[in-house]
Amino acid sequence: MDNAAKLQVIRARTRRRFVFTLITLLLYFSFILNWTALGDSLAGRLGMSHVTGSLLMFAALIVTFILLELVFLLMNRATTRSGEDS
Repeated sequence: MDNAAKLQVIRARTRRRFVFTLITLLLYFSFILNWTALGDSLAGRLGMSHVTGSLLMFAALIVTFILLELVFLLMNRATTRSGEDS
């Protein structure tokens, strides 16, 4: 693989990482809803449990972050196996 092809691979991976980072940051900032008027509904309990909407959102965000990272790693593995890194 010549230098131009390697540079293309690096640029593609960097763009992909920036997209995943942007999605992650947007999801982090969505937690700010808990302190705004839009997030008032998250403050209440869910049914008769002690779980609030904020806690549920926090847990869902953690799972989402883990899944996003898994998708990112699988995409990197797929591109590595297809011969981009040769």
